[in-house]
Amino acid sequence: MKKLSNSFLILLMFSLFANAQVSSHMYVKVAPENQAEFERLETTYWSQVAKKGIDDGKMIAWGLMRKVGIAGSDANYILVNIFENFQDASNAMSIWDPSLIQMELKDIDTNNLKETLALHYYQIEDVIEGPSKYNIHNYATPKNLVGFVEENLNLWKPLIKDNIKKNRTKQTNWGIGTRVYPKGSDAGFSVFTRDGYETLADAMEALSFKANYPAFFNDVMEKTKMNEYNPNGFQHQIIYENIKWIN
Repeated sequence: MKKLSNSFLILLMFSLFANAQVSSHMYVKVAPENQAEFERLETTYWSQVAKKGIDDGKMIAWGLMRKVGIAGSDANYILVNIFENFQDASNAMSIWDPSLIQMELKDIDTNNLKETLALHYYQIEDVIEGPSKYNIHNYATPKNLVGFVEENLNLWKPLIKDNIKKNRTKQTNWGIGTRVYPKGSDAGFSVFTRDGYETLADAMEALSFKANYPAFFNDVMEKTKMNEYNPNGFQHQIIYENIKWIN
């Protein structure tokens, strides 16, 4: 379940593209003994509420992802909402009404099962569509955000798209988003990319050390300026399992 306050209107102050889609990522912590019930309520009921919002044109997609293993923060789930624009995201409060599916809040409330640790908003810069069961989220704080985004769009995206088309990789989809809110030097990562895979083994293999790149990476490696744009590389890489998506 997602709840947005009027303070979300601050998001309107920052936009690289007027019609860019927006995603909200709610990071929550659920104790082991509550996970089964939390997943049941979210996938059985709140997904229906989300579907009603999607059917009514208030939202594009909704998703529940579970972190693989223990890594990074205490959050072990992400609830994702994707909106057509900032205006729809700022009006999202109207979506989360259990009565729309003939339910009462007291019967499907998950607030007593989870602890919300963070709520981040991203502007979706681009995606390569495709199915996946597992996603690697690669978080970074580039020295040159514009350079990082432009190179991803103009250099890395075409390579990844071609690799997927020609079955040269086990990757199935890709995306990039820039942090809209919260922002600032103390806010953490400013951008993330997403790599999708069908199996956990494929995702693990993608993260494993490789002494040499395949030959089809040569052209990109000669042109890349990532050492300049993002000298620290990805500061955090986490695998999430897709539990349920509605669109």
